[in-house]
Amino acid sequence: MVQGGRSGVARYIIELVRSFAEMNQNDLDLYVLGLKSDQHFFPTITEDHWITIPQAFAKGPMNLLWHQLFLASKLRQLKIDILHIPSYRRILYKSPVPQVATIHDCAPFIMAAKYDASRNFFGTKVVPHLARRLPLIFTVSQATAKDITGYMKVDSKRIELAPNGIDHSHFKPQSSTAIKAFKERHKLHRPYFIYVARLEHPAKNHIRLIQAFEKFQSQSGLDYELILPGADWHGSETIRATVETSPERNRIRLAGFVKNDDLPLWYASSEALVFPSLMEGFGIPVIEAQGCGTLVACADATSLPEVAGEAATLFDGKNIDSMSKVMLQLSKLSSSKRNEKHKQGLQWASNFTWKATAQKCLKGYTKVLNKN
Repeated sequence: MVQGGRSGVARYIIELVRSFAEMNQNDLDLYVLGLKSDQHFFPTITEDHWITIPQAFAKGPMNLLWHQLFLASKLRQLKIDILHIPSYRRILYKSPVPQVATIHDCAPFIMAAKYDASRNFFGTKVVPHLARRLPLIFTVSQATAKDITGYMKVDSKRIELAPNGIDHSHFKPQSSTAIKAFKERHKLHRPYFIYVARLEHPAKNHIRLIQAFEKFQSQSGLDYELILPGADWHGSETIRATVETSPERNRIRLAGFVKNDDLPLWYASSEALVFPSLMEGFGIPVIEAQGCGTLVACADATSLPEVAGEAATLFDGKNIDSMSKVMLQLSKLSSSKRNEKHKQGLQWASNFTWKATAQKCLKGYTKVLNKN
């Protein structure tokens, strides 16, 4: 389920499938399941290798039901050797073939306010039981691996680290000509900070970011803008109301969902990505921004310090003063220091590729199949 390509898990699935195709593994016969409306995200998957989930089972509990009741027969029919569940909520209670799963985070344990009671119950009571039965779990960061062993009581020997990547042919530095044209097209007449995240409250921490930006503006006297691209999600109305009542509302722009094609120029045209999220299993935008040569400041929470590396500036995501001070520091960087951080970020981002993620998954599949 790729949710129209609008989530980190969606990006993970799309890029993993693309990377498998580019690796041209003759011994890998890949089937993908999803809604008919999502098939266009996977141009390398032919019709006979696409397993369609009926539209009636598109959402929530119904989708969960389809996986538990109908997927097993599809696996038997197609003589599948191994099943990879790319998000833990769809782990099968009973699978006719070995199954592995990717656990991106342990959000229900860490931030209960992110979900409703039923999803929290499923995430904290049902999923750990299912996860402990798996022969192998992939995860995207050391922080999440630690959470899986701590919260879900999974044996660390059955957890494989396979960090997310980025497409370096896409997320790369942009020319000054392209940046100038982009700014004119989007009427970006001020320098701006950007935060790429769905409008989700409280997990994504937009409210504190807005308050920190207000403080930065009042203390610095500079003429900046705050750009917030992202689709509406749970709690988006709270974020929108905060923007509407902000004294800096004319400097804060809710840009809506931004297509992947446009993201590199949004990053490259900004002064910095400021990423205050309180809970991330990985935090793909951090590496995307660094890949574009953009400065990054992020919260010192969960996986972010590990993923962002020494090229990023860290702050306390729950402290408005800490966040506003970092904005001030970034706005005052000299050209030489800025260039130094650009290079540092680019070098760090080069460590993260989807090909490496796919290779680690293939190794994991082989390991599980050899044991069976």
